[in-house]
Order: sequence, then C-alpha cells, then structure tokens
Amino acid sequence: MTVGYEVREDIAYISFNRPEKHNALRDEDIQALADAIRRLDDDESAQIGIVFGYGRSFSSGGDVDARLQASMEEGSTAARTTEGDAFYDCENWKPVIAAVHGYCLGHALGTALHCDLLVASRNARFQVTEITIGLPTPALLPRLGHPAFANDVCMTGRRFTAEEAWEGGMLTRLVEDGEHVDAAFDLARSVLRNPQSAVREQVRVRRAVMSETAAHYQAMVRDFAAGWATNREARDAVAARAKQMRAKG
Repeated sequence: MTVGYEVREDIAYISFNRPEKHNALRDEDIQALADAIRRLDDDESAQIGIVFGYGRSFSSGGDVDARLQASMEEGSTAARTTEGDAFYDCENWKPVIAAVHGYCLGHALGTALHCDLLVASRNARFQVTEITIGLPTPALLPRLGHPAFANDVCMTGRRFTAEEAWEGGMLTRLVEDGEHVDAAFDLARSVLRNPQSAVREQVRVRRAVMSETAAHYQAMVRDFAAGWATNREARDAVAARAKQMRAKG
C-alpha cells in the first residue's frame, strides 16, 4: 500500500509511501489517497487528518509515465483519477492538514491546497508544473495566496520556496526543516480544543466555496482542456518532460 493510514490521539496520519520516487503519484496512489480521506470522514476514532510524505519529499507530483504519458497515449485525461470528490463530498467534514517538506509539485501541490491548513518546512519547494506542459490552472488561483503571487507562479511555472509561499499568503505555518509533522500535530491539537461542530461547519463552508470557485474556472477552460492531449505544443512538452525524468532515473 503506497498510502498509509494510522490513527493516534484522535489524529489520522495519512502518508505517501513511495520515497524512492519522491512519492510520485500514479492513479492507484491518488485513488488510495481518496479512499483514506473518505475513511477519515467515517472514522469515529479520528477527528482530524494530517497528510504527509515519507522520505525526502511530500510528493513530486503525478508520475510522468503513469499519468502524463498515459493521457497522451489515450488522447484524453478522462481516465485519470483525482481526489477532489473525497474532499468535497463528505458527511462529517473533518479538517485535514497538509504537512509539506521537500518537493510539492504539480498534482501534489493541488492535493496540499485541497487540505484546510498547510504547514511547510523551509526546505519545501513548490511548482505549478501544469503550465509547463500546456495546461492552464486558473482553478488554483484562489488557493495560492495573494492574487499577484498566484498569477505569477501559475503563468511562469517556476519553482518557488517555502518563504515565498509564506510571504505570498499560501501557508498556514512556516517551520524549520524536519519539524513539519510535529508542527502539524501542534496545529491539530489547537483545532481539537474547539467545539468540533463549529470547526466542521467552517470546513464545510470553506470547501463549498473552493469547490464552486474551481468548478466556475474549470468550466471556462473545459474546451481547451478537452483538447490538451491532442495539442502539438502539449505533446512536445510532455515528451520533453518524460525524456528529462527518465534521464534522471
């Protein structure tokens, strides 16, 4: 199992367990994440979740061969698994904290931004990689912090530091290297001190707003996104990315 689930002190620890690949996400990994989020929603022994990655990174994003190249070969992204519905179709609306270190790129950045709170160590590196392979991501704009910063990183596709993410308004906490999970635990304990009915209503409304906003943006780029896998610029960019990643081993 590449996604772990363990409950301690009312907290569900949801972990990425593919450290040899910087926790690169295949369809089955993202499905396992969605299953873990749904399990948290139903689990009477857990009141809050922390998502983190083992090894050197939170996650380097979607596995190039298993997701990007597969979509190109299929001519569509329709078969790709996503975890969004697990966050947006809940019954109990328990909060989830992302505890990030190392790489948090592409799809993994979207995963972290689905979470209700985001803690990052200073060594974290973020990137909206989608624009570099020909995909616009306007749905991320409201979740990336201040508008100018969000537009910058969405349009340039550059990597940015945890300090930039903090100054840009994307993070809940910025902590020293190696302290991201402990800081998430402390944050979780602070949340758990409050009446949970109010906390969960806060989560429900926040996610409803995020879901509605994302749907609005996605509707506006639907036609473009539908043709992405057959777009020559996109195909060339994905081929170049795949070649680069294979060269790195």
